[in-house]
Amino acid sequence: MVSSALRRAVGVLLLTAAILNVSGVWIIPFSLDGGTSYNFSNSNDGRQPECLVCVKEGRKQTCQASVLLQGPASVIVDFHCSKLQDVIHLEVRRNIECTKQSCNGNITMEEPSGLLGFNRTYVWTLMAAAHKAFLIDFTGTGLRQIHPSQACPDKNTYTLQAVGRVAIGRYCKDGPISQAQVLNQGSFAVHVPAGEPLRAGPFHVSVGEEIKSLAKIKVVLPTGTSSSPVDLLSPNYPQSFPDDDLVQWEIQLPGRHSAAVQVVNHTEPACRKKGTAGVYGEGGRAILGLSDPRPVREKHNFTMTLKNCEMGRTRRSPRGLSLHLRVTATPTGKPVLCSVNLTTGQGLSLNLKKLRPDSECLMTMNSVATGTILVPSYGVAQLSFQDCSPADVWVTANRVIEAHFRKPFPLEVPSLPPCLPAPLRSVTWSLVHPARGSTEVLSPGDGLKRSFPGRPCNGSLTLAVAEDGGGTPLGTFCPGGPIQSVQFRSNVSVTASVDQASRRGVQPSTRQSRLGAHFKEEITEDYIFTLAPKGSEPTLLASPGWPEGMQSYSSISWIVRVPAKQEAHLVFVNLSQPKCSNRHTSIRIRLLDSAEEMYSRREDEEAEEQVDVPGSFYLNISNCMMESGKFSMLTEMTLGKSRNFLLTVIASVVSVLLVIAAVVLAVVCVVIRKKKKELSRNQVSVYNPAGAIFRPGVSNLPGEDEYHVYASIEDTMVYTHLLKKEISMEGDADVATYRPFTGPTEPQRPPSAINPAVDTYRPFMGTPHIGPPVPRANRASRDLSAAQDDMHAPDGQSDLGAPEEPASERPALGNRMEPEGQ
Repeated sequence: MVSSALRRAVGVLLLTAAILNVSGVWIIPFSLDGGTSYNFSNSNDGRQPECLVCVKEGRKQTCQASVLLQGPASVIVDFHCSKLQDVIHLEVRRNIECTKQSCNGNITMEEPSGLLGFNRTYVWTLMAAAHKAFLIDFTGTGLRQIHPSQACPDKNTYTLQAVGRVAIGRYCKDGPISQAQVLNQGSFAVHVPAGEPLRAGPFHVSVGEEIKSLAKIKVVLPTGTSSSPVDLLSPNYPQSFPDDDLVQWEIQLPGRHSAAVQVVNHTEPACRKKGTAGVYGEGGRAILGLSDPRPVREKHNFTMTLKNCEMGRTRRSPRGLSLHLRVTATPTGKPVLCSVNLTTGQGLSLNLKKLRPDSECLMTMNSVATGTILVPSYGVAQLSFQDCSPADVWVTANRVIEAHFRKPFPLEVPSLPPCLPAPLRSVTWSLVHPARGSTEVLSPGDGLKRSFPGRPCNGSLTLAVAEDGGGTPLGTFCPGGPIQSVQFRSNVSVTASVDQASRRGVQPSTRQSRLGAHFKEEITEDYIFTLAPKGSEPTLLASPGWPEGMQSYSSISWIVRVPAKQEAHLVFVNLSQPKCSNRHTSIRIRLLDSAEEMYSRREDEEAEEQVDVPGSFYLNISNCMMESGKFSMLTEMTLGKSRNFLLTVIASVVSVLLVIAAVVLAVVCVVIRKKKKELSRNQVSVYNPAGAIFRPGVSNLPGEDEYHVYASIEDTMVYTHLLKKEISMEGDADVATYRPFTGPTEPQRPPSAINPAVDTYRPFMGTPHIGPPVPRANRASRDLSAAQDDMHAPDGQSDLGAPEEPASERPALGNRMEPEGQ
């Protein structure tokens, strides 16, 4: 591998002047480092005019037929010839040295276009420590050995040499040779003709083993039949292999394969001493004689050693030892035949791919071994599978559906032949709608939900949705969620797949996971989601391809149908806004039953973290022409009880409580009124101007015509119900004994010359302190009894300390009567 210094040196090798047709001069500047040499040699065969190579360094210029440039230096090279590519050959050489532990470089080259006009050879000289080999790893591309007279398809021919200019072999890319070890010292070269680019490497160089052979080549045989053999040639082929030397091939077989080794061509040397040339295995056992016409079989990995003797040149064998071997890997199992007919598949195609190159599985299509099988739509193929397990093969299907359906149609999983070695791992429906139309993907069963990084699908089935033709991926979805449909303005592909651990593969659609599609009229948005969320589980709404940003001028809408008596709580978990060069981004929310937007924000406005939507709503986000940044959104939506519904419930409860309270209050008022009537009937005293006094509860009550209207009510008469206690306090009165009325039965007028007018207030003319005091709640009965006792107190003294007024000065109130009832 060339170091970075070599890449820099070749990188500045540019053709800075065009070809001058008149003078035929090429001018190229060089900036050289100290580790790379450039040798321009004149390969004139006499049929072409000779070219001169002139090197100008400073003011000094020398012209020769061949020039070797070594750095460090900066020079200008002039080529004086008409057909540069036919005469001048360029050899670029660099050294790689290996110690016992490591090497100081690898084989790689990035060639500028300025060298395409030369026939050129890149040579890497490799040197290993004593008794060690250097190892070149070709695992990335692999090499295959060719006859020296053959050419490679890409025009890049590789040559491996050992010490003593022994040609180990000539190779092309893409073959079974994965490694080569060369003892002590050698070289690796790539020859590239004029006009062809360099395609070498990279090839890793490391320290190899301690080997006793000239070289050791590792060959990994591919799986296949007799139509894919591997050819191996002896060093210096078709010339003789060196005297008394040996070369090894380490053969690695695929699983459940055996190898057949056969001599295709050879020349046999005449040996001077004991021993014969031949092919030997481990332990020195002879595997194949040079003149043996029959192939030999090996069932396991093995190492072949071609050993030469000390030759003597004779007329019978003037060429020495040369050998052409052919090794073929043959499966040991019995193939399973499988016929696939897709003529009635309605646009269905089938693809099978072998997962591991080193697998024992052997697949053939129409008798040709291959690692990938493609059966096109409406095609027929004869397949065979040998030693193939479900873990070896990945089976996928694709169906193209064009717009000839007028009604929704199901996206059905196709039924494949049971002879296939593995179940269907994924199926893709490519939906192509008509011009000025759209495509709607339906999930009428349990719906879909979006899958995000860190939140994968619970089951093995996933749905990847993207614009058809490698367009923008919308995202990955799982069965079971609120998404009922997704409508696309462009054509779309839907892929249902299972993980590699699934043994059953993609199954035919069930009622819960069935998918459908519908071709509809054109829409203005790029995508329209329709959701019907249920329950309290959060739902994530994300922009297409999240966390990647949306395309410029793209838009997406969500139509969310919120259940009755609930509302949606939106939280903008992650919102990234770009810098716009034209138009603005927008986030808009409006209720479905209203034309007025309840929320609207642009990229230059501060967005709220949370928005509460009291019903079914429409959410739209649209992007601008972005100058920098990206527009992406991740929103979490949860459902909760509607606050309006709660207020209605609370108002209803309050109304019911008010009605109940009113009823209770009415009942209480009726009861209280009734109680008041009963109390007033038994305890209220009434002044009768006619002079008749009665007590409630007496059986002989006056009739209604005997009732009189009071002109005024004296306070002392209000508390006459307390006279019962006075009776109980008199020593000669019977307690609770009925005393018959002995006064006059006719009402008596008070002794006054003037009859008082009815309903006219007449002031009390007696002494104010004689009457009972205004009662208090806790001593009404006691004060009233004391006032009555004062009427009989000796010496005309009351308990209040004031002399009693003479009876002649008191106003006559007439005979005392029982109070009149209500």
